Amino acid sequence: MPTLTQRTAQPTLAPGRTTTPTSASLPLVHVVDDEPAIQALFRSLGKAAGFEVVAYGSAAEFRAHFDGRRTGCLVLDLNLPDCSGIDLLRDLAANSEGMPTVFMSGMATVASAVDALKLGSSDFVEKPFDLPVMQAAVLRAVAADQARRAARANRGELQSRFDLLSPRELEVMELVVAGAANKEIAARLGLSPKTVEVHRANVMRKTRAESLAELVRMRVALSG
Repeated sequence: MPTLTQRTAQPTLAPGRTTTPTSASLPLVHVVDDEPAIQALFRSLGKAAGFEVVAYGSAAEFRAHFDGRRTGCLVLDLNLPDCSGIDLLRDLAANSEGMPTVFMSGMATVASAVDALKLGSSDFVEKPFDLPVMQAAVLRAVAADQARRAARANRGELQSRFDLLSPRELEVMELVVAGAANKEIAARLGLSPKTVEVHRANVMRKTRAESLAELVRMRVALSG
């Protein structure tokens, strides 16, 4: 069975796969369900709610063509022709390729719902579903993915600033963030207070922190 890391960057539509002819700037909702009627429902929902839909009829088809670079979410049926939706979620989680997921099923057990939520499912909708209920669930999942990507981008920007610090500046920064005064830092590191002041100024300049409080917030954000 192919792994989730074996993907094509720009997939071509396989037989049975469907997509709405919309802009690449729109959120992309991946629907994994083998029922043509369900796929048609999501195509209509996408046109009405402003997101693009790509439908897959099986887990294997999804594995072969999934590209998670675009903002969006996954809508996943519990019972797929070739495996359980829970197994597919486990595969995604194991490969760190998960995205906010709306699980759906007409015969779900409580245990299945709990497993799905533990694996990162953001919602569990029972079939048959009302379109407004599903639309709200999908839009919540898309919003969660947008927030997740924004946080990741912010963290990358912060990391690039802290990467500019020298090993000694990093040591000084950690002590500053911990609340140590310049004299205490100097004593711990065997430096003069003047040298500590220079390192501290470099830390503030390179991280672009305008205050100690902001430096602390940045460090906390970077640590997750």
